[in-house]
Amino acid sequence: MSQRRRIVSLLAAAIIGLGAFVSISCADGGSRYFDPQLVVLERVLPPPPAAGSPAERAELDAMLKIQAERTPAQAERAKLDAKISIFQFADAVGTAAAFSADKLPAVAALFDNVLEAETAVVRPAKRSFGRPRPYATDTRLVPVIDRLDSKSYPSGHSTWAFAAGLVLADMLPERRKEILARAAEFAGNRVVAGVHYPSDVDAGRISGSVLAAFLFASPKFRDEEKLAAAELRAALKLPPLR
Repeated sequence: MSQRRRIVSLLAAAIIGLGAFVSISCADGGSRYFDPQLVVLERVLPPPPAAGSPAERAELDAMLKIQAERTPAQAERAKLDAKISIFQFADAVGTAAAFSADKLPAVAALFDNVLEAETAVVRPAKRSFGRPRPYATDTRLVPVIDRLDSKSYPSGHSTWAFAAGLVLADMLPERRKEILARAAEFAGNRVVAGVHYPSDVDAGRISGSVLAAFLFASPKFRDEEKLAAAELRAALKLPPLR
């Protein structure tokens, strides 16, 4: 096990204080790897800037500047990254032609399950913090993608991106730097798109790390990740992981 995985596994154990990981359903969905009700993000996330505060105004001004300066190419990249799929990370893997859902069913299934877990832990936090979307606060902001009804903090896309990036990097340590950079870009594109504050994305980085910790601490996840990693590495013509 890598040092990073040891650290995040210990984090998960410290957070929950017990060793049982079960699949439990709740109103916000479930996870096949752990009880999502054990992951209370409000306990680990700082509160977002208060409505009407100078900090919120600074974020909105930064977003207006991004909106004024974003290029058509940046806007298009942000639109593409509105789709949650690990295969959006193809350019970071290094062999994009071999990195597709039809060729990698075990990989696709694993990351679908990561998304299911992310949804189950982020939705309650969004309701708890109750932060409106930035375009609801400043109508000069015009998103390049569809407006969303859900709350803004923390960013679910960012939570998924950082968690998925850590998992994919664990499967492909040779591409760790590129994968984690792509995860950060994917998350940051929520600000470029005009649908999240920068602090929503910062919270997503924390939430994604917590989510990855719980995943790596789950024996069921580790078994499924091992199978997916073998499939992926074979497709990329890489040697098996030890």
